[in-house]
Amino acid sequence: MNAPGGVDEPAAGQVWRWLTLWCALLLPLAILFPPIPIDETRYLTAAWEMYNSGQWLVPTVNGAWYSDKSPLLFWLIAGGWKLIGVHTWVARVEALVVALGMLLALRRLALRLGMDARGADTAMWLLAGCLGFTVFSTAIMFDLLLALTVLGALHALLDLDAGKWARGSVLLGVMIGLGILAKGPVMLLHIVAVALLAPLWSASARTHKARWYFALLAGLLLGVAITLCWLLPAAWFAGPTYWQPLLDKVTGRIAQSFAHNRAWWWYLPLLPVLLLPWLLTLRAPLAAWAGLWRGRFGRFLWCWWVVPFVAFCAISGKQIHYLLPLLPAWALAGAWLLQQPGTRLRPLLFGLLALLVGVGMATLPWQAARTFHFPVQPAVALIALAALIIAVGAWRAWGRSARSLALSATALAAAAMLAGALAYLPALDVRPEAAFVKQALAEHVAIAHVEWHNGLFGYTGRLERPLPWIARNQVLAWCRAHPQGLLLTSDRGTEPAGVAPFKTWPYFLSGDRRIAAWRAAQVLGAADH
Repeated sequence: MNAPGGVDEPAAGQVWRWLTLWCALLLPLAILFPPIPIDETRYLTAAWEMYNSGQWLVPTVNGAWYSDKSPLLFWLIAGGWKLIGVHTWVARVEALVVALGMLLALRRLALRLGMDARGADTAMWLLAGCLGFTVFSTAIMFDLLLALTVLGALHALLDLDAGKWARGSVLLGVMIGLGILAKGPVMLLHIVAVALLAPLWSASARTHKARWYFALLAGLLLGVAITLCWLLPAAWFAGPTYWQPLLDKVTGRIAQSFAHNRAWWWYLPLLPVLLLPWLLTLRAPLAAWAGLWRGRFGRFLWCWWVVPFVAFCAISGKQIHYLLPLLPAWALAGAWLLQQPGTRLRPLLFGLLALLVGVGMATLPWQAARTFHFPVQPAVALIALAALIIAVGAWRAWGRSARSLALSATALAAAAMLAGALAYLPALDVRPEAAFVKQALAEHVAIAHVEWHNGLFGYTGRLERPLPWIARNQVLAWCRAHPQGLLLTSDRGTEPAGVAPFKTWPYFLSGDRRIAAWRAAQVLGAADH
């Protein structure tokens, strides 16, 4: 059945033409966005230290072993720099390529689950226009890579369902290995239910249970073997100071997160935001919703997303981007709904949302200047015209299909993100501070940061050696040892008392809204008085 809210031209050539437009809408973000503290700057610093040192086996940040994340993202970024040169946009374009791969993998998955070409295109466009997907399509983070490997693993399970046992087992193992190298064992959480509960949706799993679970075991062992090809040499090379924290973090985050520890319900109010604009535009009768979970297709979706979502709610550490690998499942559900009688897309509320976003975009330059005390950049407000055009278009003519709404939503999100980045650029871009650090290090001036700085200046300053850091209770001792030295602070509570900094920069993440530089002699003078 054709989707009332589906696309108009499901031919492959047309799909590529519109996907090219989708990528073009996001390219300004990939090219113009600065590295966003503190996550992106930290990951870029890990890749920079890998690229700069030539040591690619074990990631480092600030010259210390970095056991928080797996290395695949760093390898891809550093490899891209080897081929093209060291630029932030290289990493962002790589992310966009991965996002494009997700869209194509989802389209193919929909076809293999029984949808026609029009329904498969609709699923792809529902994902492409999803706010949660658009926001992270150019982000320098691990979740896109993880999501792509999850989709690859689901394709492997469909190979097993089709009786392609050898190909399915090998593909499953490769995807598990790459997924763990992308973001660790959480890869298994995303596929365990749909794999183990396969008799609910797969005739092959019901008929050949022993063979099915043997194939799963073979795939798991291959995935573990791929992971160990990196992990064992890395653990041997770096020693217990690397692998012991790695083990502690993997086990500790389940019950008691080291960071991002939040209540079980934390995802529930944020989930509707991830699903914009479809939460506002997709209207389906109750009968369609009731039928969504029936049959092979529905049971496959149920196994795919319900168990991981419940698990993420139970796990203490929570971040909104952890749910990114689940968005394709919800896009498939929406595409199925749009194939049912009485379901339609109504763009009016999306037009109103675009109008509100445009008003917010127009005020951003003045909000940023007032908050961080730098000059207003009124030209940034002109980007709000894009939101106005989208709002009027959705109201009058556009937005009657999944594709057109997805492109409009992507354009709106990209314009809003670009406006925010440009309006707050002096507080987001730490390159001036990093240049200050680089000059001090080049002139052999003693300089240190108070408390850990997450590699904030390594990549942004292209530092050849890391900026040292000291604990807050070591400030006076360090100043006495380096009376001509310089201190940097970037957060509330770390600034020396009783003395003003001699240089400051606006900084978005600091409670004091600044990064500050202090002279050791002045800090000592204030302490003596």
